[in-house]
Amino acid sequence: KTAIVFGVSMEPILESGDIVLYKDIKDRSNIALGDIVIFNHPIKNIKLIKKISSIKGEGLEVSGENTNFSDDSNYFGLINKDSIEGIVTSKISKKAINNLKFIFNSKQ
Repeated sequence: KTAIVFGVSMEPILESGDIVLYKDIKDRSNIALGDIVIFNHPIKNIKLIKKISSIKGEGLEVSGENTNFSDDSNYFGLINKDSIEGIVTSKISKKAINNLKFIFNSKQ
């Protein structure tokens, strides 16, 4: 599956406009510190992408890399493992996408 990063909360690891590839999570016992996950926001009806910074039983603390601009566990507390939809496996940077556009546009 794919998702597009929106916002600055995960900079410098992920930038707005990057595309991430993620796999569905079937066994939530495999979630580990440092995993970048996509999950349902516990209050708002949106999906977020954050890094697992702490595991406390069934609760997970999630945080953005850009802590001054991140809606994360510092604001809404721990999230439940069941709210996680997937684990990010790789990314295609916005810069790489723009380079591809340039290559394809220049050959026309």
